[in-house]
Amino acid sequence: MLMMGIDRAPNGDLSVTLQVARPHRQGIPSPGRSSNGSSQESPVVAVSEQGRDVGEALHKIQLRLDRTLFFGHLQALVIHRQVAEHGVLEVMNPLVQTRVISRNVWVFVSEPPTVEVLQQTPALDVIPGMYLSNFFRNRIWLNRPYDATIGGFHQRLVTPGIEPYALWITGVDTTLSAPTIGGLAAFSRDRMIGVMTGSRYTGWSLFENQFPRSKLAFSCPADPRKQFIVDVKSVRSLARVRGLEGPNPYVDVSVRIRGSVEGGPCVQKETSGELRTLQNQVERQTAQMIADAVSWSQSRLRSDVFGIGREVYRHDPYMWHGDDWWCRNQFVRLGIRVKVNARIDFAQTYHRSDLVYQRS
Repeated sequence: MLMMGIDRAPNGDLSVTLQVARPHRQGIPSPGRSSNGSSQESPVVAVSEQGRDVGEALHKIQLRLDRTLFFGHLQALVIHRQVAEHGVLEVMNPLVQTRVISRNVWVFVSEPPTVEVLQQTPALDVIPGMYLSNFFRNRIWLNRPYDATIGGFHQRLVTPGIEPYALWITGVDTTLSAPTIGGLAAFSRDRMIGVMTGSRYTGWSLFENQFPRSKLAFSCPADPRKQFIVDVKSVRSLARVRGLEGPNPYVDVSVRIRGSVEGGPCVQKETSGELRTLQNQVERQTAQMIADAVSWSQSRLRSDVFGIGREVYRHDPYMWHGDDWWCRNQFVRLGIRVKVNARIDFAQTYHRSDLVYQRS
């Protein structure tokens, strides 16, 4: 079994879908495989059953199969949005309580029915388990991927001052037969309350030290319709809550970003003056993305997926009065002050410090 999907049935029960591998088809190209990678003989099959809970549905699926279900190869748990909005603990607890299932199983919330996601056969690999594992690691924009797993979800759920999240599936890429990951599904306790996508998702990853070594596009200073690319080498952020006892508390965010400019239509001359202009733009736009993400989380989500409250709990525990106190009274009224220190170079700039030779 490679993936599990959970939907809400029309009668109110849970509908569980399993993507089960067909071992005799693994690694054997099908005669019906076309030029775009599709196959008439899929190496996986999606099996669905309904039940009052996950356990009952799995028992019905087991009765239909000629083999014993084995959860040790499970790669991902996909939960439909309708189920996530009512709470996910009832569907996740049976999986966490078994010792067979790894705590590194990815957790997703899906906008389309999960059966549509699980019915897909990867076009680039005849072994779906390998393809999904590699795809998730390459596609997910996280520096700490464990936080997006079953184990990470539960860890954030029981940690004071921080809310859990899952990865947001917006649909299916029909060309590659793979899920399209569009951002973050934010939770308040175990209930999904909204999504964070686009630049807000990028701002969240920068704030949370979750942004990996990757490329990031910034608007050109003179023409916002054009962009230049920065190959981000490292991001370090530090957040502290100030003035919590006063009338105007705020969170002070310090971000240090390092990288190199790889080019763009607004990069004309590699001069020190132009580099300073681009560097200032990186600082302004990074600060705006972070501030916008925090503001969205306060006003629309009302969920501290940033872990700002965790910093209060860790550094000033005497001021901490519980998660309800933080989310309802403190987090929503915090001001946000962001200071970004960017140090970037042109991609082909060489420094004398990099050319050090040791005499024999």
